[in-house]
Amino acid sequence: METILLSAGESRRMREDKALLNIGDKKIICHILDKLLKFSKKVFIILSDNYDNVKEFLIKNHYPMDRIFLVFNENSRMGMFSSVIKGFQSVSGKELILLQMIDQPFITMSLYKQLIVSIDDENLIFQPAKLIKGKPRFGHPILFSNKFREILLKHKEEANLRDVINLYRDKRKIVETEEDCIFDNLNTVEDLNKKKEETGFGNNSL
Repeated sequence: METILLSAGESRRMREDKALLNIGDKKIICHILDKLLKFSKKVFIILSDNYDNVKEFLIKNHYPMDRIFLVFNENSRMGMFSSVIKGFQSVSGKELILLQMIDQPFITMSLYKQLIVSIDDENLIFQPAKLIKGKPRFGHPILFSNKFREILLKHKEEANLRDVINLYRDKRKIVETEEDCIFDNLNTVEDLNKKKEETGFGNNSL
């Protein structure tokens, strides 16, 4: 499996780079990478103006840079989908593709495992969802078949990832979960502090 970690947002409302904010005694990016590296052959981190700071931090903290690849998105101000495209351009297309957001350091190993065991040969998209009043509310991270790389890159002109997924919704497998972490979107300091309180400040339960 190859993982794309999106971390190129401007974090305007947070006023700091989310990747290097602390949860407990670890940076957000550490909480995520320490889990992703357990099952990902390679992790491609999509960055923008935070490229140098993240690179310096990862090297200083002895992360395996032979498995972590930093990708600069010069089009980051065009929105998140530009980073998705950059990520899909970077992966090999020979492995499963996991798309992860930097906003989601609280994704559990059990959810990752649930996504992985859901893989079959019939579907292209494996997306977690929580049933609310009988209807699925979809979240992230999303696991894709390696075949989806070519598909997505053919739809670079679409407005966003959701539009592309909707075109292939008959090839999307719903992975049901009760975990609300799939909806996490840490846009403000208040969002982060609330999540810290809910999770015990990012303790070992992560």
